Amino acid sequence: MALRSPARPLLVKAAAFLIPAAILLGVAVPRLGVEWEWFGQFGFESVVLRRWLLQLTAFLVVMGLGIPLQLQQLQRCWNLRQRAGSKILPPDSLLRLNPGPLVAVQAVLLILLVGGLAYLEVQARGLIAAPFSGDVISGFPVFADLSPLLMVGLGAGLLIPLLVWPLTTLRLLLGAALVGSATALARGWSLWVPALLAAPFGEGDPLTGFELSFTVLQLPAVKLLLSVLFAQATVGLAGCLWLTFTEGTTVSDLRFVGLSLEQKAVLQPQVAVLAVVAAISAALSPFDLMVQGSGVAAGAGFVDLHVRLPLRLLLSLLLLFTALGLVVPMRRHWLRRLILLPLVGTALLLPIAEFLVAPLVQRLWVEPRELQVESPYLARSIRATRRAFGLERLREMTLAPRQALTAADVAKAPGTLANIRLWDSRPLLAANRQLQQLRLYYSFPSAAVDRYLLGDPARITASQQVLIAAREIDPSALPTRSRTWLNRHLVFTHGYGFTVSPVNTFGSDGLPSFFVKDLGRNLRVQGNAALDITNASAKGAFPVGRPRLYYGSAPAPYAIAPTKVEEFDYPDGELNFWNHFEGELGVGLGNAWQRFKAAAYLGEPRVLFSGSFTPRSLLLLRRQVKERLRALAPFLGFESEPYLVTAELKDSPGHRPGQHQYWMLDGFTTSRSYPYSEANANGIRYFRNPVKAVVDAHDGRVWLYVSDASDPILRTWQRVFPELFRPLEAMPKPLLKHIRVPISQFSIQSERLLRYHVTDVRTFYNREDEWAVPSEIYDSKTVPVQPYHATLQLPGEVKPEFVLLLPFSPVKRSNLVGWLAARNDPPNYDQLVLVRFPQQRLLLGPEQITSLIAQDPQISFQFGLWGRVGGSQLVRGNILVLPVGEGLLYVEPIYLRSKSTNFPTLVRVVVTDGRRFVMERSLEVALARLVGLKDQGAQGIAALEQAATPLNPAP
Repeated sequence: MALRSPARPLLVKAAAFLIPAAILLGVAVPRLGVEWEWFGQFGFESVVLRRWLLQLTAFLVVMGLGIPLQLQQLQRCWNLRQRAGSKILPPDSLLRLNPGPLVAVQAVLLILLVGGLAYLEVQARGLIAAPFSGDVISGFPVFADLSPLLMVGLGAGLLIPLLVWPLTTLRLLLGAALVGSATALARGWSLWVPALLAAPFGEGDPLTGFELSFTVLQLPAVKLLLSVLFAQATVGLAGCLWLTFTEGTTVSDLRFVGLSLEQKAVLQPQVAVLAVVAAISAALSPFDLMVQGSGVAAGAGFVDLHVRLPLRLLLSLLLLFTALGLVVPMRRHWLRRLILLPLVGTALLLPIAEFLVAPLVQRLWVEPRELQVESPYLARSIRATRRAFGLERLREMTLAPRQALTAADVAKAPGTLANIRLWDSRPLLAANRQLQQLRLYYSFPSAAVDRYLLGDPARITASQQVLIAAREIDPSALPTRSRTWLNRHLVFTHGYGFTVSPVNTFGSDGLPSFFVKDLGRNLRVQGNAALDITNASAKGAFPVGRPRLYYGSAPAPYAIAPTKVEEFDYPDGELNFWNHFEGELGVGLGNAWQRFKAAAYLGEPRVLFSGSFTPRSLLLLRRQVKERLRALAPFLGFESEPYLVTAELKDSPGHRPGQHQYWMLDGFTTSRSYPYSEANANGIRYFRNPVKAVVDAHDGRVWLYVSDASDPILRTWQRVFPELFRPLEAMPKPLLKHIRVPISQFSIQSERLLRYHVTDVRTFYNREDEWAVPSEIYDSKTVPVQPYHATLQLPGEVKPEFVLLLPFSPVKRSNLVGWLAARNDPPNYDQLVLVRFPQQRLLLGPEQITSLIAQDPQISFQFGLWGRVGGSQLVRGNILVLPVGEGLLYVEPIYLRSKSTNFPTLVRVVVTDGRRFVMERSLEVALARLVGLKDQGAQGIAALEQAATPLNPAP
């Protein structure tokens, strides 16, 4: 027995070392190793290394400073507690407590310990989950995420250990709090790194004159730091006070005799730290109010600046004096007279001013003269909101369209008429799934509207608007018995091919036409006789090559390729064709160590023991385009869905010959703290689209191009990771032709414009000219009009452009007041054009038009006949509002959908100019009737077609 006892400590020490080492080797090292190789495939090892070092440095700095400071302070309090029986009390000792107050103080200290620890845990957890959300996890709102039952249970569980083993328990609590603080600040690198390297905005804020970069980029980091410091200091002070208020016989006697001079000397620096942190927080009030003000407009108003701000700044000053008095020797009566009494008075007055005085001043003084008093702040808010959302570059024009179209109007708009969209992405996707999905394991997750150059570039109608949809793989759609690990990750690894459909034609059966359809040996790239597009033009515009799509828009599991197992390529009748991955990017699986890392990373032991791998086998991770880009550039937001582009890139470095499919996605920068800017429904106060991302659909290679180098937030991140970005000029020209304004950006800007198109303060205040997004009937439901792409001739332009459009209506009315267009084609890319219509004239809006269409006797009768057909359902498509000559043209496609198979066909087209309503089987016939050429029969159709004949643009 004597020989065994010394071995026990050795075993304990060995276990204490080996267990964490095993966890590190089995979890952390493989994960870091796989991440290192994943970034290494792009040559971005320096990016991930910098990210790790930033977080590790922050964690070690916090722990390195916090452990000695907090634990030494705790030890000082413990040493004084040990001498409690012999402590010397001054004649007027502070904080003598009887049973009731003592129990209350101890309960408060327990709450502070538990609350502070939970507060830091919520911060750390939130920043681990979403470090780049833009939310600063600080302040009292954090406690809303805490469970009261958890807090009570934790407090009850800690009470006995705090009484029996106070020093050990408090050391563990402080250590846990420090880990939470260090983790929060480590993950908060998303805030403090841009704060340290902030690029200037080139202007000051309107209240303090500080550079805008302070409020937008540095203030969130300061708030996080102050929040962590305050919570950590509170836990440390509560721990020391717990040792003090439970010393000696205090708990048994339920009496505390008071603080000795030594105890006060030890505790005063901790209280001073809290006072300094609170003073700095109060001193930031000007910046807080500019963002979170309560005036009639966004930002600080009259009451904020004349009632709330002075008291907060006074409180800050008094807190600083208090901290100074606590650390600098000072006679007590001077301290009480000059600092404590005003401090207590201001602290009591502040909530009264916030919740009583400020509302009274607002109601009794401001509201009777609100426009006069708040005008300067309204003007600030209008300017700031327009600047923050890129509306200051808006180009405005006024049009007075006629409420009747003529043949002359049609002749003036051949570019518009040549690309009127009859197919919406939703019915087209439904038709694609029926006609082109071909197998259960294929899917068409999305379809994108784009434009391609077909035919002679000199023709005004050469730019053809199309819908392009990728045929992606969906291993989860395999039959249950076929859904094996081998099939999901080694066999069914990629989608194949895509479809391209013109938006403006359909067959005699009502089904969509195709420029590109089918796959494998049956794949067809063909022209369109109705559009006068030859097969040669289509093959030149839509290069196919080897259309294997290993990366796509839909979520996809990891894949391992190439392996000894053949990968399913595509079906051809009863035969299946097979292939192997030809790409070069991925995480290597060539040796046992790499396989061990991958197995641990994926939690999949079959990766470790599979005999199907070869020295060239690669682990393909993050195969969803958006997920891939988020991992590479987490500081950017991205559009909800990427869009596929097929283009031949000749002599472009990094692009593989024969590979022509690329995903494009837009990257955003946002801020929640732009001063005086009104936040949208998601809390965003600043929005830019400065990045165009391109992802190789086969190899997964990524390029990030800077499309807006003036954005200060992006310039800040370029200082951190310069190797990630390339100038937009470096983008291959075939891809540059396909950049477009993202729908998310356009939606945010158009929503802001509903009110902020008004720049006159009086009109803005009176809300005389507020707009709304109109409604339409889509698929028998009334829904808001969604932004839609159109190829049209803008007013005053001869050449048609690819634009994004949204009409506007006045609030609570349905007529048309204007529309917003975002230009997509260089050199006018990203230019917003706001077209206003005279409000003294009634121009029918989409909702009114859809109602009038249903009220037309002939159209209504036909709708009724279709509605009585048992197996079909009437689907009304998006209504388009398009400028044509001197008037407006409204177009609504009509579909019939099978109830059993969700298979839509395009059966009619309704056109109107607001006075006459025509429904025909084709757009050409409907237009001919609308402009009065019906009676001329075939000659009328020919005259219309001649009017819309492609013309050369004017020089």
